[in-house]
Amino acid sequence: GAVTGTDVYSPVDGTVVAIRDHVVSGRVVGAEIELRPTAAPSLVVSIENVRPDRALTVGSNVAAGSSKLGRVVDIRRYEQQSLARFATDGGNNVSIQVQPSATLGIP
Repeated sequence: GAVTGTDVYSPVDGTVVAIRDHVVSGRVVGAEIELRPTAAPSLVVSIENVRPDRALTVGSNVAAGSSKLGRVVDIRRYEQQSLARFATDGGNNVSIQVQPSATLGIP
């Protein structure tokens, strides 16, 4: 969880391979950013519920913990979070998923 507007930094060293709108209930709510980790190019790390930084582009290299990806968006206005009643931020969060790359690490 995180308060709306909190800075979001890259969880891995890697390359930005996609930035696309994140749509919830027919509305654009931030973006989904996909990263290809340098240490595991056969994987893709997807980060959702972020308003991308203007300087971030597809092809940008990012460093874990120091490259700003963007800021947390107010997702709670569009989506009820299961743990929202236990969170001081009202359920806002950054979602991170790791999955196999569709290209299997081939550039």
